[in-house]
Amino acid sequence: MTKYNQDNISTNLTDSKLSNPTTNINTEKSAQQLPNHVNLEKWEDAGYVWSGTITPRMLSRLLDTVPEKYQDNPIELRCELTKQGQLLTLLMQFTGDIWVTCQRCLTPMSIDVTHDAELILLQYEDQLGLVDESDDYLLLEELLADQPENKKGDRLLPLKKLVEDELLLDIPLSAKHDDCEMAVEQVGEIIEQEPENPFAALEALKGKL
Repeated sequence: MTKYNQDNISTNLTDSKLSNPTTNINTEKSAQQLPNHVNLEKWEDAGYVWSGTITPRMLSRLLDTVPEKYQDNPIELRCELTKQGQLLTLLMQFTGDIWVTCQRCLTPMSIDVTHDAELILLQYEDQLGLVDESDDYLLLEELLADQPENKKGDRLLPLKKLVEDELLLDIPLSAKHDDCEMAVEQVGEIIEQEPENPFAALEALKGKL
């Protein structure tokens, strides 16, 4: 099992309910923005679904990575929060590309971020025995501790932050095209110099003899 490592990562919405949490999921495409938080007091048992389009411009930590020209490039996203037995699971499904700058030729390049990410949200450390070795998980206690307190004391799942974390993990630390040349800036004219002849001093000495 793998604990989802957030340390390595550099609006309100009309909620979509699960019509039947155990069988059918009733989702509705929404033009509204991805919510910052999901209230677990309201949606943990009922289930929660959000489906829509996001862009890098909506995610502040992506702005330094994505060139200005591509910050409105759309990414399709579907988030589904479900509870099966004792385990709460967040499924994030991404479809699209993120544009970054190649660190070798310094031109834009796209990274395919189409994938599904499933994150298990554990209430307590005692639940670790319910998680498989291949699963990614987070402790809700640690995750919610970083969130601002609200007047009602509700547990607010930072959905937008988790989506941003997942996309940041898709971007290589040093993104490069498979085949490109190093960008070199030439300053002034390069003057070719004749290689030094190791026998020049000997020839000069011979002329004096």
